[in-house]
Parts: sequence; structure tokens; C-alpha cells
Amino acid sequence: MSYLAFQLKKVFKNKLTPVCLAILLLLMGIVLFMNIRTNPQFSLQAGAKSEIAYRQKEINRQQRLLKHDKQKSKTEVYHDTKAAIKQNQDAVKQDKQVQKAANKGKWRKAYTIMWQQKKQEQTITSNGQDSTGLNSRTNVEKKLQFFNYLRHEPLPYESQDMPVTGWQFLLQLNQQYLPYVFTLVALFLLTLFLTDSYHQKLDTAQLLPLEKNNLMISNTIVGIVLTLGSFLGINLVLFIVASLISGTGSLSFPYIVVQYTVSGPLIKCVTTGSFIIKVIVLQALTLIFDVVLVQFLARIFRDKLPALLIAILLVPGLNIATMIVDPLRKICAWLPMAYLNAVDIVSGNLGMNYQNVQLNYTTGLLTLCCSILIITIMILLSSYIKYKE
Repeated sequence: MSYLAFQLKKVFKNKLTPVCLAILLLLMGIVLFMNIRTNPQFSLQAGAKSEIAYRQKEINRQQRLLKHDKQKSKTEVYHDTKAAIKQNQDAVKQDKQVQKAANKGKWRKAYTIMWQQKKQEQTITSNGQDSTGLNSRTNVEKKLQFFNYLRHEPLPYESQDMPVTGWQFLLQLNQQYLPYVFTLVALFLLTLFLTDSYHQKLDTAQLLPLEKNNLMISNTIVGIVLTLGSFLGINLVLFIVASLISGTGSLSFPYIVVQYTVSGPLIKCVTTGSFIIKVIVLQALTLIFDVVLVQFLARIFRDKLPALLIAILLVPGLNIATMIVDPLRKICAWLPMAYLNAVDIVSGNLGMNYQNVQLNYTTGLLTLCCSILIITIMILLSSYIKYKE
């Protein structure tokens, strides 16, 4: 049996590996269960119903104001209130049309009406009649682009707030939960594996009749197989479960992407399929970076606990620090730890939140590839120096 095969067998025979992965699956399964329970409240029909109820309350309130206005038509307030009532009544009619069209599966009609409503909202905000900030205007623009795409490609509606279909659920998991939880588990398992050969800070693997570079390459391959295999396996299982319950969803369904620029945000819709490919590439590079980083720390500290603590401080710790420490936000595009959440990077949400033009998919590829290469060279140099000693 080769050393590589032996290491692979040892990793997957370790009882902690399946236990950690099973706990992760259970936690993500609970998220899916909660989404299924609350998803009906986030359907297009439910949104229209909620808008109708809100508008109707506004109409009733405004009509009561008119009754108490003694001057009636002589005041400007009276005319403004009458105009507001008419506007709300028109909105109620539109929302009822959306509800009816969605119930009958006439998606093009429903999306066209929604697009028209968002167009009106955009006109109000752009004319300065609404005291909303940049975030509110950006949200209106996002919805406008979203429904503009769907009115030309009338696909069945899939909620992205509480998704239950296979593809949309995976994207939510990899945006809100999995990158952070899985990274902690991966760092723990990698530290156990890559420090296993050290006893009293002596590397017993050096006694094997193998070239030092072969040992490093074998350990790296096993680490990559462990992390990438586990990550893809968890995603695959959850995708299958969600798809069996609610369907896979469409890879042509739109996903909103924001590009932060000095002049303002550029918003567009891309297909879920093209978006997922970029996410997978960036997430894979992030996990490979974790492998080589832990391997380097294992060689430096030659002990489980310090290697694990430093790894946690460097990866999730530094990632959290960029959210809090303002100077780090300015340079975070060149920190590989900033790309922990691939979905937020590819969608441009993180670049928008940090107002960092360079924090994007392209810079992420460059930063992660360079970081992996630099740390690999450092590992080779440390092996060479140790061998010379």
C-alpha cells in the first residue's frame, strides 16, 4: 500500500471525521426544515397579499383623515390625501392582479406588473420625493432588474429569502451558514491529520523511506481530498434532499450581482448556473488555501493545540476582524481570509458592504492562487532547512 493510500484510509477511518460531518448535515438539515415551514410566507402570492393588507389600511386611515378635514376641498392637504388614496387603490388593483396571475401560473403577467411597480418606485426615489438612502435605492434597483429579467424569462417564482428548491437552497447555505461552520470543522480535522505524525515535536514521518517532498505532496493531496470531498459531499446530500422535497429549481433563474464602483453600484442579473460555477471555483481555492496554511502551521508548531488556535485566529478570526476594523477593509482584497464566503464575493455584496472596489471574484482568484503558491514555497523551504540541519 502506498503512503498516499495509507493516509487517505487513516483519515476516513478516523471516527471524528464522520461524526463532525454528520453534525454539520444535521444542522443544515434543520435550516432546510425551517425554510420549508416558512417558505409559503415568502411566495409571490403572499407578498402581494401582504401589500394589499398594508395598502388597504392606508386607504382606511386616509379616508378617516378626509372625514375630519372641515375645509374639505379648500386645503392642499385634502387634494394630497385624495391623490394618495387613488394611488393606493391602483396599487391594490395591481397586487390583486399579481396574486391572481401567480395562482394561475401566468408568470409573465405577474412579473410585468411587479416590474411596473418597481419602475414607479424608482421614479419616486430618483426624483427625490422619497428620503431613502443609497441602500434603499439600490434595493429598488435590484428588484427592478430582477423582475425585468423574469418578465422576459417567465420562470416559476423561487423565493431567495427562504429558498427550498435545490439550487437556491444551496446558495443560501453557502452564503449564510456553511462557509463559517465548515471552515471551523475543516481546520479541526486538518490539524488532527497534519500534526498526527508529530510526537514530542519530533516528526516520525521523516523516518519513512520516502523523499521529503513526496511526504508533503501526499499530505497536501489527502488534505485537499478531505476538505473538498467533505464540502462537496455535504452540498450534494443537501441538494438531493431539497430537490426531492421541492424540486431542483431552474439554473436559468436570475441571481442579482452588484459591482461596486466609485461612481455607484452597477447591478445586473446573471443565471444561477453561471453564478454557481464561479462560486465553486472560488470556494475550492479557499479550501485549498486552508489546507496549505494548516500544513505550514503544523510544521512550525509541531503540536495540535497551538496550530489549531493560530489557524482559527488567522482564517475565521481575521475574516470577522475585517467586518469590525475599518483599516482592514481597505486592504482586505489582498487578504486570502476575506474570501471565506464565496457567494458574497461573487455576488458583489461584500465589496458593496465594505465599499471596496477591488474586493471581487477576479482579485479573489489572484489573491488565493498567489497565497497558495507562497505558502507552498515556504513549506518547501522549511523542509529543505530542516533536512540540512
